[in-house]
Amino acid sequence: MLYRFFTHWRNSYIGIPKEVWLLSFISLINRCGSLVIVFLSLYLTQELKFGIREAGYASMFFGIGSFAGSFTGGRLTDRFGFFSVQFFSLIANGIVLLLLLFVHSFFGICVGIFFMSFTSEAFRPANSVAISTYCTPETRTRSISLYRMAVNMGWAVAPAFGGLLVAIGWPYLFWVDGITCVAAAFLLYWLLPPGKSPTREKLDPTELEPVKNEMSPYHDRQFLWFFLLTTLNAMVFMQFIWTVPVFWKEAFAWPESKVGLISAINGLLVFFIEMPLIFKIEGLRPPLQYIRLGLLLYVLAYLSFLGPFSNLTLGLLFILFISIGEILVMPFSANYVFSKATGKFKGQYMAMYGIAYSLANTIAPLYGTQVIAAWGYGTLWCLLGLQTLLVWGGFWFLEKAYWKPETVPAVS
Repeated sequence: MLYRFFTHWRNSYIGIPKEVWLLSFISLINRCGSLVIVFLSLYLTQELKFGIREAGYASMFFGIGSFAGSFTGGRLTDRFGFFSVQFFSLIANGIVLLLLLFVHSFFGICVGIFFMSFTSEAFRPANSVAISTYCTPETRTRSISLYRMAVNMGWAVAPAFGGLLVAIGWPYLFWVDGITCVAAAFLLYWLLPPGKSPTREKLDPTELEPVKNEMSPYHDRQFLWFFLLTTLNAMVFMQFIWTVPVFWKEAFAWPESKVGLISAINGLLVFFIEMPLIFKIEGLRPPLQYIRLGLLLYVLAYLSFLGPFSNLTLGLLFILFISIGEILVMPFSANYVFSKATGKFKGQYMAMYGIAYSLANTIAPLYGTQVIAAWGYGTLWCLLGLQTLLVWGGFWFLEKAYWKPETVPAVS
């Protein structure tokens, strides 16, 4: 059985273009250093001594910067190409992270968080366009999953490593994060230099893009419905970043190192499960059915905190449900966006997808912290469960009203 699993796991990687592997490796290096975002809520409340409401307002600027960065990054990618935007955004993000270490006032932190997020998120549309350029429709979902696997492996390392760094001193968190951003930029220049011919240019374009989409994402009604539902769904998932660590710290009395280790399990589960699972189930059912199943697991994740179990059991149940839900929701959502982004607006389609998460990041910390301050954690978990069920119904409506089998090319 173990041998069959290993063979299936290995086969799920066959055929993915070399350039996608390289982009994934660069993202792994970058994400291994994504330390500040993992511990931002704890940094604001524990180190800078902000109240829960102040921390919510400051964290809101992460979402605002993410929104602006995604929009700007998409526009710049369509104009200047994906390499330049990726390279300079990584360099700028590293510089901002190092400067943020020396800012302690509430106003300064809000400005610093905005630019940290802006430079980070400007990278995402360009990076997504690079992946869509190098992969084929037949390898698209697996290429997305490979990239996500690298990102989540980085997320597995970052919380655990970051928790250890916090134990030594908060400044180390910012130095390591900033340096890894700059290192990722120079790895990009070395491994995938500007002017390097994409794999897909060597292939027949008619095999890669059967249908060119020349509709702006701002006029694509089906995509706008998808955008709205993705924003609402991301608001739920992002509580994992913004409020769950604080809950573990305050309600469970876990130290930062334990918060980091438990959070790291999410990255490990995605690393080991996503690729073979996607390889096994893709094409068996319409993508929205997998997305809806993942949303139901989000519901179970947050409601599990209301269960009558030990703190460790509750934490592990949450990680299990949220991780499997993420595995089902995110690759199939991204594949849909990649399939739409095939014309001259590809950067803006990718940016809109990023903006959905940016809006979620803007609203989620304020939403979560204010509900906690007014009514407590239990109320927040119930509201998140209800919101997810409403999103589930929205995706069901989208499938019945708009979804056509040909809108997302079949992927083997």
